[in-house]
Amino acid sequence: MKKQNMFDILLPLDSEQLNYLKKLESTCSNIQCAWLSGYFWKVANQLSNSPDLQIKQDNLEQTITIISASQTGNAKLLSERLYKYFKKHNKHVSLINALDYKFKKIRNEKILILIISTQGEGEPPEEAFSLYKFIMSKKAPKLSDLHYSIFGLGDTSYNFFCQAGKDFDKRLQELGAKSLLDRYDADIEYENDYIKWSKELLVSINNYTTEKNITVPSFKKEDYSVIPQSHYNKANPATAIILMNQKITGRNSNKDVHHIEIDISNLNINYKPGDALGVWYKNDTNLINKILELLSIPISDKITINNNIVTIFDALKNHFELTNNTKNLVKKYANFTKNTFLNNIISNDIYFHNYIIETPLVKMLYDYPCKMSAEQLINLLRPLTPRLYSISSSQDETNEEIHITVGVVKKIISGYLHLGGASGYLSQSLKVDDKIKIFIESNNHFRLPIEKDIPIIMIGSGTGIAPFRAFMQQRDNDGSKGKNWIFFGNPHFTEDFLYQIEWQQYIKKGLLNKMSLAWSQDQKHKVYIQDKIRENGKEVWSWIQDGAQIYVCGNASKMAKDVEKALLDVISKNAGMNLEDADEFLNNLRLNQRYKRDVY
Repeated sequence: MKKQNMFDILLPLDSEQLNYLKKLESTCSNIQCAWLSGYFWKVANQLSNSPDLQIKQDNLEQTITIISASQTGNAKLLSERLYKYFKKHNKHVSLINALDYKFKKIRNEKILILIISTQGEGEPPEEAFSLYKFIMSKKAPKLSDLHYSIFGLGDTSYNFFCQAGKDFDKRLQELGAKSLLDRYDADIEYENDYIKWSKELLVSINNYTTEKNITVPSFKKEDYSVIPQSHYNKANPATAIILMNQKITGRNSNKDVHHIEIDISNLNINYKPGDALGVWYKNDTNLINKILELLSIPISDKITINNNIVTIFDALKNHFELTNNTKNLVKKYANFTKNTFLNNIISNDIYFHNYIIETPLVKMLYDYPCKMSAEQLINLLRPLTPRLYSISSSQDETNEEIHITVGVVKKIISGYLHLGGASGYLSQSLKVDDKIKIFIESNNHFRLPIEKDIPIIMIGSGTGIAPFRAFMQQRDNDGSKGKNWIFFGNPHFTEDFLYQIEWQQYIKKGLLNKMSLAWSQDQKHKVYIQDKIRENGKEVWSWIQDGAQIYVCGNASKMAKDVEKALLDVISKNAGMNLEDADEFLNNLRLNQRYKRDVY
């Protein structure tokens, strides 16, 4: 493939338009080129002031715009619900994903609604990253005509609870925008907060439009279109069957990674490389029995859940989170027990944060047992939520199967082994022919390029290799001619080379053009993926110039940040840019769907 100039890479022209322009340029003198430059400038300015375009802009200004910024799908679902709720009340509303939003148009917005989650250490979800950078930059316009509302989604067990929503709220106010309604910061039990917020928001919008004498056009019934929903989803999962559950790390590995294959025949489930599998897991029986024993609660005691009477054992098995400790849980338990140590911990933010990370619920109960009723226990706990796993197969390759790659979360605390709720269930509890409740969580912003000849660079550590296995299966089935390069890292070559034989077969077949491996603990000096990126910097830059798309999958707080720093160094060094310009270049790659991350 012919190399492109680094500025050509980001041109807002398709290949056909670019060819026409180059043909015209080749026939023109310098004077003619200068005249054409002025001519097109005049045309562009006439278009921006044309009556037809102005009408469209005026309509845009009167539209309620909902921006969805989702990490695990919750913000997306709530945005779709709000869209339909406003439509039901005859509002002219548009719904758009944060990554697709042309953020420079924000200066024309009148009413903007943002539903946003938070990831990592208080960062916005990946699809909102470019919008976030623009709003926080000096390029952001004054927004004195904008009225907005923000609904933040988060988890109070983390330090940076709903931080992305808080950051947007603060910045929009700095830019002169006015809040229609105080920001809502919702925990994982967000349903009641959402219902209250959406109703209050509708009232606020009605009051604002009446006060300002602004007409928000009502929609025509024939314009109403329901956003497509999958038959199976988080609220209505499919029941599938386990076909295989196999450990794929070595016996001496410190990691326990399982390859799991799931039968979806007769379920009419479709997925694409890049999508995630949602799994509803069940809590461990031994863990449940231990918790009930420490609290002196008989396993046959009954409680009511969703108008159904069930035993406390069944409730803990299927409906409540038991493995992750949270700030609210500790506070409630400390208040109930009047325990001096726990109350002292709560008063110190640093100790409190470390205590939650290091102390599972069952350990806290073991250290400070008490007697309580089944109802009192339930009031302490959060509802169970599904876990998402990157799908590691292509449906064109595996047909009626879904594969996932699961890293088991393990902690040794006070001499006892504690497993993650979902990873323990998937790796230890499920056997061949067991049933499992699943759904597909689409990830349209982590897709292979449509053009089959575009090169791709895949960067992943640990189980972050999962979607790239799916990518290679798909490229193989498609007969793609584009080059493929993978960077992969793990502690040891002999113990932790996930899917080693498959990658070596792709190399022999010529489908995988380059494989750069980082084994962090196989030598005295630790080597990580970011080191391999810098080591191959000149060639990485060459691939970028050739139009390569870059994919990153792995831990958001550490690995993804280190990889991004390495990419910035590569761009800066090889393109002769300072780091600020390199950052803008990388962000433009993101905007043009050439730098994509699936981080967690």
